[in-house]
Amino acid sequence: MNYGLIRNILGKIILLVGILMSLPLFVSLYYKEPIRNTISFLIPMASLLLIGFLMSFFKAKNTSIMARDGFVIVGLSWLLMSLFGCIPFIISKEIPNFFDAFFEITSGFTTTGSTILSGEKIDSLSKSMLFWRSFSHWIGGMGILVFILAFIPESKDGTSVHILRAESTGPKVGKLVSKMQVTSRILYLIYMGLTGIMFITLLILPDKKMGIFDSLITTFGTAGTGGFSNHGASIGFYDPCVQYTVGIFMILFGVNFSIYYLILIGQFKEAFKSEELWWYLGLITLAIVIVSLNVMEVYNNAEEVFRHSFFQVASIISTTGFSTTDYGVWPALSCAVLMCLTFIGSCAGSTAGGLKVSRLAIITKTTINDIEKMISPRKVKIVRMNNKPLDNTVIHSVKTFATCYVVIIVFCTLLISIYNPNMELDPLTAFSSSLTCISNVGPGFGKVGPAYNFSGYSEFSKMVLSIEMIAGRLEIFPILLLFAPSTWKKRV
Repeated sequence: MNYGLIRNILGKIILLVGILMSLPLFVSLYYKEPIRNTISFLIPMASLLLIGFLMSFFKAKNTSIMARDGFVIVGLSWLLMSLFGCIPFIISKEIPNFFDAFFEITSGFTTTGSTILSGEKIDSLSKSMLFWRSFSHWIGGMGILVFILAFIPESKDGTSVHILRAESTGPKVGKLVSKMQVTSRILYLIYMGLTGIMFITLLILPDKKMGIFDSLITTFGTAGTGGFSNHGASIGFYDPCVQYTVGIFMILFGVNFSIYYLILIGQFKEAFKSEELWWYLGLITLAIVIVSLNVMEVYNNAEEVFRHSFFQVASIISTTGFSTTDYGVWPALSCAVLMCLTFIGSCAGSTAGGLKVSRLAIITKTTINDIEKMISPRKVKIVRMNNKPLDNTVIHSVKTFATCYVVIIVFCTLLISIYNPNMELDPLTAFSSSLTCISNVGPGFGKVGPAYNFSGYSEFSKMVLSIEMIAGRLEIFPILLLFAPSTWKKRV
């Protein structure tokens, strides 16, 4: 274990979080909020800058990163971000309880969007706190380690890619170009470009309720596929033109960012060859058709039926979690479709959560292949993605991940069902809470649907769900490895 390098990079992460807190501090000063709000950001800012400086001041002699070092750095970084990030909520007393504040900011950084706040409480939050909880989506969307890697010197042996792989999503993570540092910069430039385009688009829409602050908050929530809104009614607060725009951008941010890179360098044919992209668009289309046909009697006209169906399908499959209506009262078939999309999620290499469409495609193809082998044992068929044969190690890792995913959902469902004196917990609510947290979607079903929140859970359950959110965002293994004794043994 390269403890010196781990300390150094964690120090840089802490420094960066401290610097980023200057933005909500500026918002607090701009809107002339009470001095308590200003202090709420000044105190953690000063602490983070001091701690981060001390941790990162001494350079590590060994700059090579092993796979386990990458997992440890990523896992500890996200835990520290959440621990420090919840301090402003506590000091300001807008979310005074530590467990509530930790749950809220963890939900923000992991781009989950689950909340312990009621609609009325959200509407009453100060602008600086609204900004911080939504800005945390944008920070966590592409990953703060990816941002750090864009600027720290790359290790001579190129092993820094282990950090990128530990934080990025999907069954197989690689570099877009030969240098990992350049790859990180490309990813963030695409991310910032799409964010800027959406922000400008929202500003020029005719909805008068969508001002600069609302546009910024909505953009943060969409770009990071997080779903925190500054209104209790979520995107249902705005006009249909805003709802359609947000729906389109949610789908765009659920696309693998490597496809945008291929388009930017002119490789259009290669970009649109992506099987995952067509699986993704196919699932969206199929789900919209099924839901639209199923909810026709719920709304007054065809436009309203299509708009709500399109928006909620886009919101759930992109794991954003915005809402325009209470889909919890929809017919059982529509709710079942949305629950399946909660499990699947979007494309690998995007800002979205979930199992990922690429893994679903691989599991489907390998299952069909295994069935055909039962029928014809001598038949040899190679599983392919994008016309390229899949390595057995990739197939094995996909099956392992899917197994762990399901086991954790079930295990956490049981854990959060143990003790919750403030709510009558039913199986659907418990299961969907666990599913939506590990998939980083936000609202679930039952008593944690879009019309409800997670405030009724006990402090123990909130901590379980918070850790599950981090595990889901980091695709399980970095968090699991933190608890493995072999991870902490010194490198021989």
